[in-house]
Amino acid sequence: MGDITRLTFPKDADAVLHLCLRARDYIELETGKGPDADYVHETMTDAPPGVPPDHIWCWGHTRNDGMLNGIATCLKGFYGPSDWYLGLLLLDPAARGQSLGTQMANHVITQARNDNATCLRIAVLDANPRARIFWERLGFIHEKSTSAGDGNLRHVHRLAF
Repeated sequence: MGDITRLTFPKDADAVLHLCLRARDYIELETGKGPDADYVHETMTDAPPGVPPDHIWCWGHTRNDGMLNGIATCLKGFYGPSDWYLGLLLLDPAARGQSLGTQMANHVITQARNDNATCLRIAVLDANPRARIFWERLGFIHEKSTSAGDGNLRHVHRLAF
């Protein structure tokens, strides 16, 4: 089925951009525009104040032919010092519905637990109700709803360890 490996910027930026172009439906839902190099740079490197660059994690799933068909980006120490935050789980539309999302989510959960995190949070777009069902099926509990200033309502879910 392929491997999940650590991705780094700028080395893996082209592969991430190609995935983002294929999965542009989600990116357009969130941002209102298509992905570009700036979107990839932000996705792979940006963090809020207080989160150092070495606490930004990005993993990718590659198919057997080497093509990237999923990414997960996380922040270690966001909300609290022992919290993790999953900022994006993005799958190629051709890979959806094949348990890849569950496989990648479980990879992130394992990484957070191995790091002695107390919880993992995610923020799901209100406009993406299928994602909310997905995360709740994995045990995430609704914590609050918020607007991050971009006009999108998000539902923050938390998985406690």
